[in-house]
Amino acid sequence: MPTKPDSYPALYIIFTLLNVIRRGMERKNIWREFRRQKIALKPRLIFWLALCKEAGLVDKYEDQLHGAAQSIKVTRHARAWLNKTSEEQTFHLIDAWKNAPLNKKARQFRKKLLWKLKYDQPLTAKDLGVVNGLEALGLVSDNKLTAWGEFFIKGAGKLPTPKPVEPFKISEDIFIAPLPQQIDLLWEIEKHLRPISPGKYALTRRALRFHEKDPQVLIELIEKGLQTQIPGNTKAILLKQPSIRIAQGVMLEFSNPADLQQLRRQPALRKYIDEFLSSQRVLVSSQNVKALFQMLKRRGVYLNSNEEQPKVTKKRTHFPQKVLLQPVGKSVPKLEIIEKYKQWQQALDVLYRVPGYPAEQRRITPLSIEQRGEYTYVIAYCQTRRAQRTFRLDRMEVPGTY
Repeated sequence: MPTKPDSYPALYIIFTLLNVIRRGMERKNIWREFRRQKIALKPRLIFWLALCKEAGLVDKYEDQLHGAAQSIKVTRHARAWLNKTSEEQTFHLIDAWKNAPLNKKARQFRKKLLWKLKYDQPLTAKDLGVVNGLEALGLVSDNKLTAWGEFFIKGAGKLPTPKPVEPFKISEDIFIAPLPQQIDLLWEIEKHLRPISPGKYALTRRALRFHEKDPQVLIELIEKGLQTQIPGNTKAILLKQPSIRIAQGVMLEFSNPADLQQLRRQPALRKYIDEFLSSQRVLVSSQNVKALFQMLKRRGVYLNSNEEQPKVTKKRTHFPQKVLLQPVGKSVPKLEIIEKYKQWQQALDVLYRVPGYPAEQRRITPLSIEQRGEYTYVIAYCQTRRAQRTFRLDRMEVPGTY
């Protein structure tokens, strides 16, 4: 079900409208951008275009290149107007609203409406049909002046206390820049990014697929707003660099996608799964592995630990069997040696023995060490097999260890 559009202050709507026009969107499609950002256009778009034209923010011109009789462009005055104080902007918008109609009687009618509001005169049904423009400017609510309207129309009271300055931030791949802070910076950022809502810009690969300008300029603009460096993963996305995500845990691979699809329907099992990697593979954290294994066994699922089974080869008798050289000196526990090689991320030579099979020499790079029941397992990259393998510690022989 689509969500209902949100109401925003007049400055947000005007800022969005100016940037949509600046990007060259046709007038007939401008409303689509407001729908995409879920901005409620009240009153209709024609009201805001007339208001901005009277305020000197947009202008019409002849576009002979595209065959259009009249197109809209943003004036040079727009950027300076956005940097004015909210009080100056509001006074200017009131005058623009009063003088926007082309008809002289309509202008006089709006002027009289402001007089009625100033001196608390009753409003007619015709007045109520026009007052929605002042509601959009935040001056009227429920046919009565707001605190904002009391100050600007009656000249009474005080302006509400301004909201505290909110810092720019990046949250879940979204750059959040509250308006109207640093409006100049946002004016430049809008050249590179399309907002998902006023002041919010997605920094995902999908959102940046149409970005063709220099990414370094965009990075500098965002870091200027954050006043610090952007996270490394966000920077890699902006620079379109290849990246690798490292996920910790145990990967389970099902023999048939239908089996995994059936298990996904069971909430009792689904809560133990951290991430679905594909139609056959899931990622489970080490804390949930034991409980998930027990539940799968009770449901009759066979678990294969992918422990390395050496290939059966014909024993060569005309050459002596290779043995690892044993260093001279005091021996140490082999688990301690494997831990050190794991920290160093270096490879070491081991002999791996499985009952019923001849011992094989392997060169492995340890990745992790796990305790499964009464046995200790070493997950390592086997350079001999050129793949990741699982070895049982008590079946491994490391030179100089016991």
